[in-house]
Amino acid sequence: MNGIGGRANGDSHFAANRALDGSGLQPRGKTARELTIGRKLRELREERHLTQQEMAGKAGVPRTYISRIENARLLPGPVMLRRIADALAVAILDLLPQNRNGIGAPDLADENYWASFVSYFSQLRPGDMAYVVSHVRGMVEEDRAPAMMPAYAAR
Repeated sequence: MNGIGGRANGDSHFAANRALDGSGLQPRGKTARELTIGRKLRELREERHLTQQEMAGKAGVPRTYISRIENARLLPGPVMLRRIADALAVAILDLLPQNRNGIGAPDLADENYWASFVSYFSQLRPGDMAYVVSHVRGMVEEDRAPAMMPAYAAR
């Protein structure tokens, strides 16, 4: 897969297709994140009076893909989350689990979260890696994301 947001050279299409066929997804029990994203997708889709078929058409995926997300059988990656969010005209954060403050926050103790992050990050081109690191560094320096840093990264 490639970076977040896709590329003009067509790599994002490859990334989306890879996610569609399930490669790279590890079978495991349903997590709170999967259940929450699926519920939120269904809620937003139904608020817009869209069928799964209509939603799938807007996102450019098969209807079964939307069904699998809504039923917590598939956790979409960042590229697919972007396509789904765009199709619903919402921000990606609107699809993610919310903490008590209403802000989407990952479960930092969830090893799957970090494994997924490392997997996506390692597939970026060197220039894109530098961009992401620079952007994150800027966020931390602005005190916008100090809680996002895992304890082992602070060493």
